[in-house]
Amino acid sequence: MSKLLYQWILRFAGVYPLYQQVVVSDRLTNIRPQIRRDLAALLAKVNRDNPYFRGKFTAFLQENADVDDEQFFANYRRLPALTKQDYAEAGQQVMTEELSRVDPRERELTVEGRPWESIRRLRRGDFLMPMATGGSSALPLVVQMTKHHMFSMLFTFFKCWYRMGWRPGERMMIFYPKNTYNIDDMVKFNRYNWLTGFRYHLFDKIDEQVVRGLVDELNRFKPKLLLVFPSPMNMVAHTIRRFNLPLQHHPELINVSGETFFNCQRRNIADVFHRSKVEDSYGSVELGEIAHEIEGGLEIFANVAYVETEANADGQPEMVVTRLHLTDFPFIRYKMKDIAEIAFEVDREGRERFVIKKIEGKDSNYILSDRGQHFYPSFFNRLVDDINQRAENAILEIKVYERNQTELEIQYIVADEQQKQFIQAETKRLLSERMSPNMQYHIRFVDFINHDYRRKYRVIERIGDIEFAGGIVGDRHKVKTVSEVEAGAGAKV
Repeated sequence: MSKLLYQWILRFAGVYPLYQQVVVSDRLTNIRPQIRRDLAALLAKVNRDNPYFRGKFTAFLQENADVDDEQFFANYRRLPALTKQDYAEAGQQVMTEELSRVDPRERELTVEGRPWESIRRLRRGDFLMPMATGGSSALPLVVQMTKHHMFSMLFTFFKCWYRMGWRPGERMMIFYPKNTYNIDDMVKFNRYNWLTGFRYHLFDKIDEQVVRGLVDELNRFKPKLLLVFPSPMNMVAHTIRRFNLPLQHHPELINVSGETFFNCQRRNIADVFHRSKVEDSYGSVELGEIAHEIEGGLEIFANVAYVETEANADGQPEMVVTRLHLTDFPFIRYKMKDIAEIAFEVDREGRERFVIKKIEGKDSNYILSDRGQHFYPSFFNRLVDDINQRAENAILEIKVYERNQTELEIQYIVADEQQKQFIQAETKRLLSERMSPNMQYHIRFVDFINHDYRRKYRVIERIGDIEFAGGIVGDRHKVKTVSEVEAGAGAKV
């Protein structure tokens, strides 16, 4: 599809100004005063129009109207932080007065393979689009998105791709697990991919046959951008090498997001897709993408989100996010439950950036040793890096399973069979030194990690740990899986 046609669709749908605001615009200088103005405007809007937030920010706005920026942000971080549970209990009360009372089922936008009718309805904007977040074991948060909300979130993904060099109208392929997010609904639109330039390739497992199909489609379709999760992308690269598959087209851009991205995974992907630029992004289902990879971390989009950290019960820095400009379902000081470090940096050219460093994922994403210490994904990333330095980068993937508080199973995928004995001995030695000498470490070498890709892939899998990508609302198969995992966890503990 031509870029001009793409622009026409955005203009016809009435979202081209929003596209310019979210995707094209950047804030790289003097960003604190601009974020302050956005925060004040957001609080004033919901303080007046939102049943859930009404009146809660009156005192803050009055008392901080004339303070300097430093004091404003110091006082802002004293406001209450809200959890997913808070939003789930509030439901549609976090929307404007009118939308808090409507039946969302009567306004639900459906695609059903009719692009013209969908585009016309997008133009009118008289709809609510339900979107379910993930949830570790409880039912996820359901967000009712308006037209503005939906495109605000969608365009944050565009912003990541735009940063990499992709432009609307250029070809993109999305390699995603089936039955996650709203991906299966989107595929109904896929018969008109000549109109969108998007092509979806869905999977439920990663094996030779699935990867052969993907390689064939990459060679035929020749996308400029491939969008994928890190762990499936790593397994794709591993499979291509293992079976010497005929990869003729290397997408110029590969954007990974949604999971922890280990150095061994990046190295393996880049070794097979050696003509591709591979970059990481960070976000969430309910907020969209809020940061993209730069040297030294992930740059937070200062025109999209304001990110702080607060120490959780274990003293770890937990991210607290405010989604700027989003007033129809506002996320204000929203506790992400993700552990990360935030730094404010200025580069040699004077560009200012808030940067996310050392992302650990969910605050529950750790191994608890027999000594009661917490070991997060970065610990295992360093472990693999240290072993790979002496094992000629043989380790391609690691998966750590908690069996109980004194026992771990570590699964490796390796490129060199001759390194197995060394890797096994070195893993046990380093874990004994760095974690505990009293725990048992079972090392296994596998060809593929056995994973249900409807669930978020985590390098660490604790007993009872489960989070479906895109939530489980209305999905009886996922609800059954949650019950089985919880029952199994109860039996093991």
